[in-house]
Amino acid sequence: MLKGLRILVVEDLKSIRDLVSRLLGGLGCDDVHQAEDLASARTKLDQFGFDAVLLDYDLAGENGLSLLAELRQNTWHFNRLVPVILLTGHKEPELVDDAMAAGANGYLVKPVMPDLLGRRILDVREKTGWVRPPDDGNAPQKKAGSESGGGPDDDGSIVWL
Repeated sequence: MLKGLRILVVEDLKSIRDLVSRLLGGLGCDDVHQAEDLASARTKLDQFGFDAVLLDYDLAGENGLSLLAELRQNTWHFNRLVPVILLTGHKEPELVDDAMAAGANGYLVKPVMPDLLGRRILDVREKTGWVRPPDDGNAPQKKAGSESGGGPDDDGSIVWL
């Protein structure tokens, strides 16, 4: 279902990050990147083109919506319009509204069934017409079995708002 896609999972809890990554793998996605906080998510987004991002709302004292708003505001960024699905334990209508206002393309409440997750990813990609951009030319290549995808691009040219 998700073969050939590259997906970023932004989740602070390692057990949930690993579970979501395994669910994606079971759906055929063999290129899953993980980020445990906003800083590591920014690094990944600066280095690699993604087909979709699964973003948690609560990130150990940080707010996932702030990353989403930053990304959408950075008109120069090659991942600016990547489909983002908020994957969170919160289901309050106000939070759903805030997520959509910040630029989320979808919203799923944990726990989520694998088939629903896969369908939602495909649906938001189809609705947005998103095509994964090429990686940043300076990005280190992801090694097989590595969840980090390499180190940060330290040329100093990336500035987040």
